[in-house]
Amino acid sequence: MTILPLQRGQLWGKRKMGDALKVLNSDDRQETLPQNLACVLKSGMCIACGACTLADPGLKLKLNEETLIYEPDGPGSQKSAACCPAIAVDFERLQNLRFPDGEISPHGVIDRVYLAQSTNYQRNLKASSGGLIKELMAYFLSSGEIDGIIGLKHKGSLLFKPDIIRSTDEIDKLPGSIYHNTPLDQALRIIKEQHGKFVLVGIPCQLEGIFQYIYLYEPSLINKIHFTIGLVCGWNYSHHSLKAICKFKGIDFDRIEQISYRGGGPVGKLVIKTPQKTVKVNRRVDFSYQVAFDRSFNIPRCHVCINHINFLADLVVGDAWLPSTVGTKTGVSIVICRNKQATDTICSLSERGSIKAVQTGTDDITESQSHNITFGDFAYSYMEYLREIGEHAPSMIGPNRKEARPVAKDKVAAFHKQYIYKRKLQQKGLYNRLWWRKCTVELPAFLMRYVRWFFVRVLKIKSLLGLRQEVPEDNLADFR
Repeated sequence: MTILPLQRGQLWGKRKMGDALKVLNSDDRQETLPQNLACVLKSGMCIACGACTLADPGLKLKLNEETLIYEPDGPGSQKSAACCPAIAVDFERLQNLRFPDGEISPHGVIDRVYLAQSTNYQRNLKASSGGLIKELMAYFLSSGEIDGIIGLKHKGSLLFKPDIIRSTDEIDKLPGSIYHNTPLDQALRIIKEQHGKFVLVGIPCQLEGIFQYIYLYEPSLINKIHFTIGLVCGWNYSHHSLKAICKFKGIDFDRIEQISYRGGGPVGKLVIKTPQKTVKVNRRVDFSYQVAFDRSFNIPRCHVCINHINFLADLVVGDAWLPSTVGTKTGVSIVICRNKQATDTICSLSERGSIKAVQTGTDDITESQSHNITFGDFAYSYMEYLREIGEHAPSMIGPNRKEARPVAKDKVAAFHKQYIYKRKLQQKGLYNRLWWRKCTVELPAFLMRYVRWFFVRVLKIKSLLGLRQEVPEDNLADFR
């Protein structure tokens, strides 16, 4: 395994686990909470983690017919509000509970960072990035240390739900990344109701809800989670996004049988199957795709997310969108190991020949995901703006706050105005209006994204100007 220097950011320092647990369960925190989830329902900030349905069994998740996102069917009680990540997340305390021996940097707790990909060509080609998730699943299932893996399984049409994977035969039948909003309450219910130890695969906000519920109400459940594999999450989309692409491509939305968002290469294609036909959409250059997966189709909570790089997972996997990986034919993953167990796992997979891995540093986390996503530049500014105008925004400050670059208030206000306008168009089914808007008033900004991609990732302009150091090509020579 080739080793590059590990770059670490500014450290916050350690805190005792006992002290963090005491504060997290304090009565003072309960008194500052809203009485229920009414503010979450009004703002549309629910992310369907399902923690509220365990805290308040009278609640169930349902698909809102107007916004097309999953949310609880009622406001519930203060007990449900206490664990809701759309109301508050205390990342510093949760990280100290999760990683009591770790030091918190602006990228969260970091042990090591790698670039990696599966050596199984077909697994890599079908994956969302480097095939690492499925290699990790196979590794843990073969270890004999766990009773299963909790991940998403396809339940028909657009419905994907958490379920238990118990055999390696199931792994390559699993879906890749799911971009549309799905109900995730079953993951926490499995942890609570099933016997054994499990590996948990989850997106950032899902893990926020799960860990807040566990540490607040049933701390003994933490012993049932052997390991967590987190995804770097770009965004989560309402079902309006799929309705829009179906309208643009002449697909019967109500007859969708299967959907795959990635696969076939680093960028991959969106594939939608109905009984009549299969439609493949190029994610990078198809204009209709760019309209339907515009940020206006993200659920509201995504726009205030400061945790895209998954601060609470033991090991985090995401796309390595780097200049050094542009020429690779199959996916390459950025892998963040937040503790020694995660690092040992990557080393073991590398020694077995299951993956190729080179160690890199936190600068490549930032570069591969962008400064905005890594440090919450827009999200922090947008939360502040929402509070100023009297709208609901979650209360949360992550370890990345000090590195965030505030976005000008007028730009945030302009985004909010357009976001509200576009969501109204979506809810009326006026997707063509958004298509025409993208190819007229929004066209210059749209084209500028491709210009930036060409200069930064292809021409490597930052390296030429001495602003960053790329991973040496020799270190990636074995990557496909």
